[in-house]
Amino acid sequence: MAVVFGFFVYQRHTSMAVTTVFGIAAIIFCLAVGMNWHPIYLSTQTWMYVVGLYIAIASVTPVWILLQPRDYLSSFLLYAMLFIAFIGVVGAHPDINPELFPAFTGFAVETKNGMQYLFPILFTTVACGAISGFHSLVSSGTTSKQLDKESDARPIAYGSMLLECVLAILTICAIAYARETGHTKGVTDIFAGGIASMASTIPGLGGIEHILYTLLVLTYSAFCLTSLDTATRVGRFMFQELWLEPGQTVDDIKDGWKKILVNPYVATLITVVLGIALGMNGFQKIWGIFGAANQLLAGLGLLAICTWLGNAGKNNKMFLLPMAFMTVVTISSLLIIVKNQLNVIAAGGADWGPYAQVIIGGLLTILAVILVIEGISTLRKPKKVTA
Repeated sequence: MAVVFGFFVYQRHTSMAVTTVFGIAAIIFCLAVGMNWHPIYLSTQTWMYVVGLYIAIASVTPVWILLQPRDYLSSFLLYAMLFIAFIGVVGAHPDINPELFPAFTGFAVETKNGMQYLFPILFTTVACGAISGFHSLVSSGTTSKQLDKESDARPIAYGSMLLECVLAILTICAIAYARETGHTKGVTDIFAGGIASMASTIPGLGGIEHILYTLLVLTYSAFCLTSLDTATRVGRFMFQELWLEPGQTVDDIKDGWKKILVNPYVATLITVVLGIALGMNGFQKIWGIFGAANQLLAGLGLLAICTWLGNAGKNNKMFLLPMAFMTVVTISSLLIIVKNQLNVIAAGGADWGPYAQVIIGGLLTILAVILVIEGISTLRKPKKVTA
């Protein structure tokens, strides 16, 4: 549907309003077919292959063919989900049970992965609703290339983060209600079950809880999928840049082994194969490092902007405090993760997960420190602005 939508909008110059109406109608039709006539059931491994094929295609095709129209159509699922969640919260007016969700249990807590502390874990657990490194990569790799004009950057970037904050708050309400109703079978069931259960308490909506649940699961899955192909595209960009000298582009590499590695299809294949292999062999084993790694990217993104502005002789003071805070938080979190995983390894019987977290966490810490030192060095000697 996204390909057809993009074709009519960009190649046939069909009215956006008309094409949108038909696109939304097609989504509703597919939902009806999937729920009432012919649902598709495949094994997890088969879905991995399907997803791998999809993200490989989506990450190399031009943005207007698939990625942009797919994001546009998927956004209506998000708006529907936000509307349902808001109606559910207002209608059900759930209370957060202090016995199940105490406001505070202590600064430190013992877990199976070692000691966890309120600082810095609080700031690396909250991701998309706050400062997110993944979003900083996406904004440079794909979003900036889709803006009609530079002034659109602020409402799109800041507005999207505000929406994510709203979604984060609604999700907390859904989690609290899901525990009350028994929807605790994984994150998808907690999210979709909590919101659907809340909405079904409103008179007239009790009979469509299953429909709401399915819609919410689809929305959750759709946005995971959009993150996957966007992440694959950005991952491919970064893999290609590994083999380029400063100032070089892919087109500057004319021959040799680098020519093969910077080829967009080869880079995409390597990225997809590594991602699917991780997905099929227990990505949960290194999932614990995601929060710190993601927020570290956010800190480094702020560092890059701060350094660039300072080097150009422009005002960069608004970036200094959040940059310093995010850097301290993430490096502290990485060091705690490495320490805890070393304790797991020392206890014996560890699989490859703790070793991977130690290696990745150690490398990220070293690279972060190097970049911070380079950034500070550059900030101390900014270029003078010429008239």
